[in-house]
Amino acid sequence: MRKLLFEIALATALLAGVAPAGAADRLQVVCTLTDLGWLAEQVGGEDVEVNVLCPGEYDPHFLPARPSLARALARADLLCYNGLELEVGWLPVLLAKARNPSVRPGRPGHLDCTEAIAGILEVPDQPLSRAQGDVHPHGNPHYLLDPRNGLAVARLMAARMGALRPEAAGRFAGRAEALAAELVPRIDAWQEVAAPLRRQPLVHHTKQWEYLADWLGLELLGAVEHRPGISPSPRHVDDLIDRARRAGVHTLIAAPWNHLDVARRAAERMQAELVILPAAVGSIPEATDYPAMFDVIIARLRATVPQE
Repeated sequence: MRKLLFEIALATALLAGVAPAGAADRLQVVCTLTDLGWLAEQVGGEDVEVNVLCPGEYDPHFLPARPSLARALARADLLCYNGLELEVGWLPVLLAKARNPSVRPGRPGHLDCTEAIAGILEVPDQPLSRAQGDVHPHGNPHYLLDPRNGLAVARLMAARMGALRPEAAGRFAGRAEALAAELVPRIDAWQEVAAPLRRQPLVHHTKQWEYLADWLGLELLGAVEHRPGISPSPRHVDDLIDRARRAGVHTLIAAPWNHLDVARRAAERMQAELVILPAAVGSIPEATDYPAMFDVIIARLRATVPQE
């Protein structure tokens, strides 16, 4: 009887296109960021096991390269990372310590998710110097704050997972398209809710919201920390506050890991509200997944629009 039941279960699984694989057979995927980890889980389903290196509450520019993270990379079949040098301070160190040829540059297990992005913003058109701060020489790396880019990355992940596990390629592609079918209507709804925000300029603490602004059509008047990683001069802050008052700015946005005391003082001086927005999945408790992150962003921004 047990043999008969097993054969029936096996036949059902095969007819459903689901391979009865155990945990040991799953594709081992390591993602640098929580946003990428969530996308990999949606695309990979039961065919993958996903580990994330940088917790959501950490600024991804400054993750300590702990030995446990190198051990996770040592077991990986696929590494998915943001690119554009967002992880440059710690990912090369971890790759060297992991000594895993499967996820080295140039190998199929090494996936720079920038490959999915058609329009990289703020690519410098002139030589850079350290006086300009921590400027990324290949462009702004915060592209996952536009959910349309998240969908593009999901499809790229599906293609690469399928190349590494051809027997599951159809399932990966199917899950990516199911994710698109779920998110596209939500993207349209978020844009509709955020439409009134186009009438009011915003100030941001640090340059990382450009893709969000590009997607929603928002005007970013300026950044308090205009040179990334360098404390702003009093003259710059005074000038920004003066411009913000003249423009009628009443919102300053910041990420949870920014220098919130500096942001709060600047907001008070320009008589604006400081609004903390999740910049990654898990960066605040309410941002439990990628769609929830945008639910929170849109809701908090929409709440700043004065009632007519």
